[in-house]
Amino acid sequence: MTIRVAVIDDHPVVVGGLDAALATVPGVEVIARGSSLPEARAILNGNDVDVVLLDVRLTDGNSLTLLAEMVRRPRPAVLILSSFKTQQYVAAAIRYGAQGFLLKTAPLAELVDAIRRIAAGGSAFSADQLRNGQTTFVQLTPREREILRLVLDGRSNDEIGATIKASRKTVEAHLSHMYERYGVQTRVELAMRAEREGWLEVGQANAKD
Repeated sequence: MTIRVAVIDDHPVVVGGLDAALATVPGVEVIARGSSLPEARAILNGNDVDVVLLDVRLTDGNSLTLLAEMVRRPRPAVLILSSFKTQQYVAAAIRYGAQGFLLKTAPLAELVDAIRRIAAGGSAFSADQLRNGQTTFVQLTPREREILRLVLDGRSNDEIGATIKASRKTVEAHLSHMYERYGVQTRVELAMRAEREGWLEVGQANAKD
């Protein structure tokens, strides 16, 4: 039985490369392509593909947020393909119901094995990904996200306080809490880790201040 595959990536060279590579694999056929969140949503809502190869960073947003919207709805099996091995991406992929996560540099044999496994109802996450993914997902409150976004913009504590209509001490308390929770010492370390791991791209919290 042929495994019907969709490729969602906003880089034509990547799509073309996957098309060409998978065309050489018996029993696997690329039948759909997309490059944006609306196209990804349409493909994921359909029932004509078995496996979706989904890039994380599309031109119009982060595809993991789309998976979060669909976490309780039936959809094809999803294999995340990314250029970035960030902990937040892997953890979010697990949390939001993807079936696997591979880097785009993975060998064709590894990619094909992952496609076949998830098409058959299995998982293509490694043991390390599953173990670490349960503990590394960073979920911030809306206020913490707002403060962190302003920290990444280079704002001082006084400027952050004025923007969010809170006292400097309140801002400092939020930052101190994040330092302690995530094992960093300074706002620079916090900003670097948040940027590197994509904290603000996925993981909108439902918690309140």
